[in-house]
Amino acid sequence: MIAEALARQGAHLALAARSVQDLQLVASKLKELGTKVITIPVDLARSADRRRLVACALEQFNQIDILVNNAGIETEGAYLDLPWESVEQTLQVNLAAPLELTHLLLPHMLARKNGHIVNIASIGAKNGVAYDAVYCGTKAGLAEWTRALRLEHEGSGVHFSTLF
Repeated sequence: MIAEALARQGAHLALAARSVQDLQLVASKLKELGTKVITIPVDLARSADRRRLVACALEQFNQIDILVNNAGIETEGAYLDLPWESVEQTLQVNLAAPLELTHLLLPHMLARKNGHIVNIASIGAKNGVAYDAVYCGTKAGLAEWTRALRLEHEGSGVHFSTLF
């Protein structure tokens, strides 16, 4: 678990998810490691929730050193059989959310000349799979966008990683 690895290194954490119960369960385990953990229930498909997440995290910690974009939805099925609402939700969570969260936090990191943005993609980003086109497409977009940002901000002190 990424959060546990960061907590073991002494990082303070702002955890976000839709499920309050799941957030509290994870937070209680991580607090046992001696780190400060806050939970922020959000629906990352909603821009207003994304902005609230960043505002809450900055209010609690004053700065964010690492952003891990780990949320994802896998919408399986023949592309034309999928309801557009499902496609749109997958786009919002898998691609728009990391873009907007980064857009909100990157200026702070650039000003400090320090930070790391980690985007969790999928092997599907490199190898499209039938009946999983929306997921694969969003993860491919995420991976290439991360690569472009890495090139754009080389030497800035801010680093960008994609995990597959």
